[in-house]
Amino acid sequence: MSSNTGNIVLALVAGAVVGAGIGILLAPDKGSATRQKIREGVGKSKDDLIDKYHELAQLLHRKAENVGENLSDFIDKAIDSGNHEKDELIALLEAKLDLLKTPVKKTAK
Repeated sequence: MSSNTGNIVLALVAGAVVGAGIGILLAPDKGSATRQKIREGVGKSKDDLIDKYHELAQLLHRKAENVGENLSDFIDKAIDSGNHEKDELIALLEAKLDLLKTPVKKTAK
């Protein structure tokens, strides 16, 4: 998990804990009602945290797919470029070979 992702998760958990603590301190209700509110708040925070986790996982998955596609495109372009340069090199070498053969043909006659 990257440092940034860890910080986000830590901030969400810390926010839930602080919120629950403030709720207990400022609760005008009796204990049982306050505990019920805390349970509901923790449940909602848990659900929110799970939702954020799934959103983050989907975002990372999409980013990984984009990186894979970009890398694949780069490799394809490099191969195509290499093939193009290879063809040019072969043509150049064949032309040089023909030039080298020409004086030999003239000398042989």
